[in-house]
Amino acid sequence: MSAPIRLMHFSDVHFGVENYGRFDPQTGLNTRLIDFRDALMAAIDVALEAGVEVAIFAGDAYKTRDPSQTHQREFAACIQRLTARNVPVVLLTGNHDVPNMRGKANAIEIFAALSGELVHVIDRPRVIPLQTRSGRRIQLAGLPYLTKSSQFGREDVQETGVAGTTEAVVKKYTALIESLAAQCAGEPDLPSVLIGHFSVSNATIGQTQASYLTNEPQVPIGDLALPAFDYVALGHIHKFQDLNRGFQPPVVYCGSIERIDFGERNEPKGFVMVDIAKGSATYQFVEGKSRPFVEIDLDLTTGDGDPTTRVIEAILQRDMARAIVKLSYRINSADAPLVRDSEIRDALAGAFLVVAIHKEVVRDQTRDRSAILRESLDPVAALSAYIDTKETLRPRKDELLALGRELVAETVEAA
Repeated sequence: MSAPIRLMHFSDVHFGVENYGRFDPQTGLNTRLIDFRDALMAAIDVALEAGVEVAIFAGDAYKTRDPSQTHQREFAACIQRLTARNVPVVLLTGNHDVPNMRGKANAIEIFAALSGELVHVIDRPRVIPLQTRSGRRIQLAGLPYLTKSSQFGREDVQETGVAGTTEAVVKKYTALIESLAAQCAGEPDLPSVLIGHFSVSNATIGQTQASYLTNEPQVPIGDLALPAFDYVALGHIHKFQDLNRGFQPPVVYCGSIERIDFGERNEPKGFVMVDIAKGSATYQFVEGKSRPFVEIDLDLTTGDGDPTTRVIEAILQRDMARAIVKLSYRINSADAPLVRDSEIRDALAGAFLVVAIHKEVVRDQTRDRSAILRESLDPVAALSAYIDTKETLRPRKDELLALGRELVAETVEAA
């Protein structure tokens, strides 16, 4: 048997995300754009060193459908790194690449026009035969993101409702996948890859995407893991995962190339290296050097010791180099004056960027004065109001008020 074909599977590079970035005076770019570009360049260098023969991009090149010229230039430079080494690149349109108006070019369409035979853009469901860098043949079935608006008119949505339209989109995905599988089966000797940008029913969604991937059409895993495909390369979900682990074909989300925000702080980022032959595929997730997001959350309302020292000790336990940091702590009101803010900021000086230092002061309820206690109240009325604020005193209220009246009377007589 011939050696397997080596593929690079990457996705969701989202050039243009600038959360927690700042202006870089040396390049004139936002530092987060530099982060995303450098992460992708580093991944490409690793893939080239490993002898990659085809690069597969599973959608979402940019943050927006209308990327700036700067974002297009930086992404093009990354793709050119591959084509300069005669590596064919297949680009699939994701939901961030699809125009919101018919007739407009999608965000990655220009690459097919400018890059000749080495760059292939899949912006409609189709199968393309491809010759790898070493001259071997492979076939790639592409299924871009389907928007509800592109599949159904406004009247259809109003008639069926959100749930009905979502179900109809899933059926559309399923039918298209079956069609692509049948086309691949027509070339039974060629290794086959399905490239898709959509949600799958048993995928794990990270905290960041869970907030906005609502009513998302979800394709059943059984509709993807078909014998016609030797590997399924997915984009759209930012968390790396194999949805068909231990079985063939692997159904893999490679995840995003960089972290978007603190919701992805614990997710490794990188790409997937795939070795594929007809009937089998193996893969390896290659973690990149993405920007660390460090969130420190402390409860100083319990425990002993100087609060400033406790905060600094927690900071020193984390690697601040290159990190984007958020610090939050809770502290009792009595201890709040003991916090030395300047020392805490000095301890954070090694971080790339400190997003926020949030202090929550917890007041001691046993020392809070009731809002209805006023000097205008007579002593017995003030005592009654005070007793009402204390659960331990309320059962003895009548007894305590009687004693209070006696003390007031004695005071008046003595005066």
